[in-house]
Amino acid sequence: MLKKRSSQAKSGRSSTRGEALGGREPPHERESPHESEDFPVVGIGASAGGLEACTKLLGALPSNNGMAFILVQHLDPTHESMMAELLAHRTSMTVVQATNGMLLERKHLYIIPPGSYLSVSNGGLHLSQPEARHGARMPFDFLLRSLAEEYGERAICVILSGTGADGSLGLKTIKEKGGLVIAQDPDEAAFDGMPRSAILTGAVDLVLPLASIPGALLKFHRRMALTRSASAPDKRNPSPDWLPKIVDLLRKKNGP
Repeated sequence: MLKKRSSQAKSGRSSTRGEALGGREPPHERESPHESEDFPVVGIGASAGGLEACTKLLGALPSNNGMAFILVQHLDPTHESMMAELLAHRTSMTVVQATNGMLLERKHLYIIPPGSYLSVSNGGLHLSQPEARHGARMPFDFLLRSLAEEYGERAICVILSGTGADGSLGLKTIKEKGGLVIAQDPDEAAFDGMPRSAILTGAVDLVLPLASIPGALLKFHRRMALTRSASAPDKRNPSPDWLPKIVDLLRKKNGP
């Protein structure tokens, strides 16, 4: 069982929803669609013990990881969230609380607001009211289903410490679409409910300690990039198209 510790922001600066925190890049410097259209999008799900786990995960990721991250942490819907402020001091990525219509960019971490469901479509984030007014809410399942539909094999699911089974249904759609599913080693997790439930589905690709998850994400990203590079046509040395010449020769020989 991991020891619990409190995380405090190093700065007292307050922020409103959607304000960038802690990153090295100004939020107005967006990448062009052509530069950013192929990056992986990582959905991270956690509840109890998730802040500590996510802090360690983000701290181990290099700043130039080339991916976008969306964190669904189970939050009290009646209180403002401090997650963005707390995590902004643990990563060089830009950290924002998600707002409706916000575009996804690489090297950004987007955090779900309290009392909301979060999904993705057309390259952007969309907020909605929870489907279940009473009883169990599954915001991570909701996000994962949209990630799978929108990004297919570029979608990645990471399930960290938490209670319950949120994510166990949605991860199956990630798997079916060719994406990657990772669960934190439940023996390491402060609360093992979410990772154990995920593993029991049989659809988890990797069960890893926190220290090994960043390397697995980067390896997956590199493999995707190599696959795209190998399958893309070489525009600098295009293959000659002989068909028009052959047709022209046949016409000269046989007439129109």
